Amino acid sequence: MNGALARAAALALALAFLSGCANQAPRLEPARQKTGSAWLSFRGNTPGSTGVAVDTLAPPLAEMWNYDAGGAVRSSPAVKDGIVVFGSADNAVHALNADTGEKLWRHESGDDVIASPIIVGEYVFIGSFDKKFYKLELRTGKVAGSFEARAPIKGGAATDGVKVFFGAHDNRIYALDIETLLPAWIVETEDWVEAAPAVVDGVVYCGSDDGTMYSISAETGDILWRHVTKQSVYSTPAVAFGRVYFGSWDGNMFSLDARTGNSLWKTKIDEQVSASAALSGDILVTGGMFDGTLVGLDRLSGKILWSFKVMGGFDAGPVVSGDVAYVGSTDQRLYAVNVKTGEIVWKKLMKGMMRGSVAIADGVLYVGTQRGRVAAMTTAR
Repeated sequence: MNGALARAAALALALAFLSGCANQAPRLEPARQKTGSAWLSFRGNTPGSTGVAVDTLAPPLAEMWNYDAGGAVRSSPAVKDGIVVFGSADNAVHALNADTGEKLWRHESGDDVIASPIIVGEYVFIGSFDKKFYKLELRTGKVAGSFEARAPIKGGAATDGVKVFFGAHDNRIYALDIETLLPAWIVETEDWVEAAPAVVDGVVYCGSDDGTMYSISAETGDILWRHVTKQSVYSTPAVAFGRVYFGSWDGNMFSLDARTGNSLWKTKIDEQVSASAALSGDILVTGGMFDGTLVGLDRLSGKILWSFKVMGGFDAGPVVSGDVAYVGSTDQRLYAVNVKTGEIVWKKLMKGMMRGSVAIADGVLYVGTQRGRVAAMTTAR
């Protein structure tokens, strides 16, 4: 190669390199602000499972750490006192250092752990596909008690501080004494119970695959009312302002009177709605699994305020932080959406489908993927 050709080749390589650098997004660095907040259960700390975080976490987000759980993570994490806990399809419950992602302990179950944990005091409560409902020490993972249902447990639990409530594939909704895990009462439904309950003012609200939303006395187990839809109810209801908001696989979002179960409105969203709704002020945010539609609804009227579609579906429920709803999709992207306008303000390819809700605590967002990764992210510089 003569000198002119060599110089031309070198120039071309240099230009290609510079062009590539110009097209690369700058690396985001974490700029975490600790708040000391916790995320104790599947839909957060607020009564009624409304999916609203204490922290305001502004996008864009930068990754702090990424952990390999060894199996798909559909479980939504719970976080307290610097410990993040979740279940995995590697048949285990994992606990990590929330700041570093370092493994603190791992509890081996007899089958997949898809259910989301709830933290009460110094204990973690979580169900497994091995049919057992476990009470584990938060700091050590040691088993403090267990209860065996008649079939696998897929959904998360809720508590009123005295009892812990959950459903199972044996068509039952259970209430166990939180200290002893002895049954206080059992309600029989007509199909699997995969949804996590919500508990507000002494009443348990829980959906079933039989298409029914049940209202049950937390004290006695008496059924107060039933509301029947046309398909399975997988979503956890958001209960607030005297209303019960939930989606059904018949594609509708429902608003019921919490006291009577009477229908106040229903709005068609998608062919299937399994995501739990988040309630931010007067706006409900939820998504559809089949068509991949995310919507913002007026909570009083059910009117659709905004909507958009993605390539995947929304099995995970949104979580609201400030004016932003964070939600993962089966298109492998984590979205940050302005709650008021529906504008996508940020998104990140996670290289794995997300079917569990995010958790936001102490200035950090935690999310798991079907590829078995759990990521911790915080506001970027």
